[in-house]
Amino acid sequence: MSDQSRSVRGACLSALFGLFCLPTLIFGGYLLICWFQTHRAGVYYANYKYVGVASIFLAAAALSACATWFGAWRRSFYGLLFLVPVISGLAAMVAIPDMLPRTSFMIADTNYLSDIQSFLRVWYEANHRFPSDESEFGDALSKGPAAWQYRVGPVPTSQYMEDGKFLSYEIIVERDANGPRLSHMLERPGVIYYSVSHDLQEFWVTMTSLKTDFGSASSIKRAGGQSTGDVWIVHATGKEYPEDKNKHSTATSQTP
Repeated sequence: MSDQSRSVRGACLSALFGLFCLPTLIFGGYLLICWFQTHRAGVYYANYKYVGVASIFLAAAALSACATWFGAWRRSFYGLLFLVPVISGLAAMVAIPDMLPRTSFMIADTNYLSDIQSFLRVWYEANHRFPSDESEFGDALSKGPAAWQYRVGPVPTSQYMEDGKFLSYEIIVERDANGPRLSHMLERPGVIYYSVSHDLQEFWVTMTSLKTDFGSASSIKRAGGQSTGDVWIVHATGKEYPEDKNKHSTATSQTP
């Protein structure tokens, strides 16, 4: 094979297998951009090890690029070096969707909203009504199932950050509500809107969240963490929790 043919072959192989280096290279570069953006004033962002994860992905991209070059031009190990970029690229494409920075606050928000629904049920069964103000709302979260207290705490902290500091979830209570708060939301992520009916027998909870990994303003949280789709609403009515449920369970358990 002539030198010209080897050059053409080497260039084609480098271009072909070099494509597998792109996922790790692009994601590593994206995380560095996110890290720089987090240092801007007034920007909210996800709690994430941007530089550390970016370094790992960029190192993997560099290793894959070197393996591609040696495999194409030196034909080292009879082409086995081509497995490095292929495996690295395919693994990155599978892992990246679950490693996005926004994943951290999506999980935290989902858990917190689920906890609210469970804790308010315990409160209703004890008081036969839902909390009427911020103080009672906090009390409901502090007196929920003991096994779940570690997930909430007295001042639950979100996975949102600003200027290097975590943001606590902020509770806003709306009395005499006829439905959930769906507009005129604060631009800060992690704001919980607890809307409760006049008779305290029905409630709705919505919250604000970031659409992307970082941003200067939030929007109402939607199901699945998507930027479009159904709004995430936690809703319950008192009639879903019969007052005699506990009494019935106790009587049943005491029957010989």
